[in-house]
Amino acid sequence: MVEEEAKSLPMELSEKEGVENNGFVQNEAFDDKETDTSSQEVPKTCMIDVDPVATEELVLKPYAGMPKEVLLKFSSQARYRVTREILFWLIIAAAVMLVCATIAIIALSPKCLDWWQASPIYQIYPRSFKDSDMDGNGDLKGIQEKLDHITYLNIKTIWLTSFFKSPLKDLGYGAEDFYDIDPMFGSMSDFENLLAAVHDRGLKVIMDFIPNHTSDKHQWFQLSRNRTGKYTDYYIWQDCLQAAGSVTPPNNWVSIYGNSSWQFDDVRKQCYFHQFGKEQPDLNFRNLAVQQEIHDIIKFWLGKGIDGFSFSAIKFLLEATHLRDEPRVNKSQNPDSITAYSQLYHDYTTTQVGMHDIIRSFRQTMNQYSSEPGRYR
Repeated sequence: MVEEEAKSLPMELSEKEGVENNGFVQNEAFDDKETDTSSQEVPKTCMIDVDPVATEELVLKPYAGMPKEVLLKFSSQARYRVTREILFWLIIAAAVMLVCATIAIIALSPKCLDWWQASPIYQIYPRSFKDSDMDGNGDLKGIQEKLDHITYLNIKTIWLTSFFKSPLKDLGYGAEDFYDIDPMFGSMSDFENLLAAVHDRGLKVIMDFIPNHTSDKHQWFQLSRNRTGKYTDYYIWQDCLQAAGSVTPPNNWVSIYGNSSWQFDDVRKQCYFHQFGKEQPDLNFRNLAVQQEIHDIIKFWLGKGIDGFSFSAIKFLLEATHLRDEPRVNKSQNPDSITAYSQLYHDYTTTQVGMHDIIRSFRQTMNQYSSEPGRYR
């Protein structure tokens, strides 16, 4: 019966069974009592029956801030250990799948760089590269003979500087005929053989093209100076004064090589504009017929199989139509003493509005020949 009462009722302690002071002020009821240790009775033993399983469950019940020892007991249980292992291997599997997916996407997706960006470009000036016929000048056959050397260097693209038929002024950059090869470098047949050999080795070829001007020997200029049909305005002509062998140009514009960029023509009796040498008159790109001529030239060489072009001197394509003097760098300088290109700010002869539209039109023509797979130009 003692065990049943212990479970249901608090255990009552007799005054004679002693009092334990747990830090509280002693009860005043005990102050006046004298304790006689000799007459104390032996305390009765109380038996309390406690269920071990219930106690264990009470101890292991999770709660906020439980100590590490209790936490470890929970973590070692099967239901937590198995869940933890499953999550661990799922994370490992997900990481492996992510890496594999990344590799697959990189391998299968189109390359970010085009062929003309993926490797160095080997520039060749034909006249000084390789002379195949021992006439003192390099030529196209000489380039073909050295293709194995280019391949050995792991070069993927060859850039040929100007080889158009020309009087060879300014390294040949004033073309006399954009549709022909200068005899110094060979023939059109030599070029076609070179192009085939280059492509057989998996290489690409780009060629120089400066559309800004031609040679004064070009047929267009000869027709323009005679005011023949549509060619009359193929170049930039302006009235200018000539007296006693001296020419007064329309404005103060100077060429890159110095002195006035206007040259008097005895045939037409006008001045033509040239941003480079006087043997290199500028084309009039405000004339749509001139723009079409350039597109036709691009199509001709793309049709031959060329892979691309290096367009140079693009910023000079257009000039301001108002022909005002360009501002001087040194405001105090005598305007009549200006002869050098660096003495002016070239606000009216470079990068004019409409220039980018012309370049975009070149790109559109190139795109017409870029539809074949693997032949992006």
